[in-house]
Amino acid sequence: MPKLKTKITLKRIFAIFLAFVLVFSSAVLTADIIKNVKLKDGARELRLKTYSSSTEQILSKAEVTLNHADEVKRSDTEELIYIEVLRAFEVPIVYHGEKMKVTLADKTVSQAIEKAGITLTESDVVNYDHDAKIFDGIEIIVDEVKFERETKKKEIGFETEFQESDDYPKGYEEVTREGENGVVEITTTYKYVNGEPQGACGEIENVVKKPVSKLVTKGTAEVVSASNLGSGTSSSGSGTVGTVAGLSYKSVLTGSATAYTASEGALTATGVPAYVGGVAVNPNIIPYGSKLYIVADGYTYGYATAVDTGGALMSGTALVDLYMSSYDECINFGRRNVTVYVLS
Repeated sequence: MPKLKTKITLKRIFAIFLAFVLVFSSAVLTADIIKNVKLKDGARELRLKTYSSSTEQILSKAEVTLNHADEVKRSDTEELIYIEVLRAFEVPIVYHGEKMKVTLADKTVSQAIEKAGITLTESDVVNYDHDAKIFDGIEIIVDEVKFERETKKKEIGFETEFQESDDYPKGYEEVTREGENGVVEITTTYKYVNGEPQGACGEIENVVKKPVSKLVTKGTAEVVSASNLGSGTSSSGSGTVGTVAGLSYKSVLTGSATAYTASEGALTATGVPAYVGGVAVNPNIIPYGSKLYIVADGYTYGYATAVDTGGALMSGTALVDLYMSSYDECINFGRRNVTVYVLS
């Protein structure tokens, strides 16, 4: 009997020890499985404990129902499971003037545009940065912005310049050079938003041809009388001062000479046809019919008769106008200082 009691006692001790081990293990296991959960759903926040690690089961336990396009974020630590429910909302998008909407949460502007099926081009301008986060109340506007250039030509008016010359008498004016208008290209940039004009936004001018100023020569020389024009004059009457080319002259006049020509048969002021050797004068200085001998530096017109006149002669612009047979000869002669010998 004593041995039997000893066996029973040992069994009881072992049973008690085993029960203690099971209770301790269960407590440790339970401590490892239970999780603390922090859940945020908009303005709603709650804490709970759970044995499950499943996000769906945790949301179900918290009686959270997800809608289409809602987002769920989760982060776990050794001590806590943090779950945040991001509710989707409508985002209005105005694309090239047309309105549309997409529903999403926790996305960027670029992702919202992509979800709307919009492919941006270089001409598109968005009112938010592409990486900006969307928010409830945002309105994304995508405008097509284009620029067009138009080039027009415009004339630049020429200016008039004056130069003085003592080769001509006071009151004399001559256009020495005709003026020419210049040309400027004006390139204007116009802005269009969604096909609608917004006006000019820039202008560039490029001068492609500079204007040429008109040049006018004004005389400054004093107008002098015939008696003052000659380097030597004879006394009145038919006296002889000297000879030139074997011809006797009674007075000498110096001054500016020009040349002219006329069509065949044209008559002079004295009624005779124009001819080489017939020259135009101011009859108040050199009377009609005067016989002359005319020379210039490097040029000899020779024997001549005063048969014609003209405005330049009467105004004192020129002393004598020499008739020549062709226009080219007149051009080659131009304007020269001459010595006119009035023959006896």
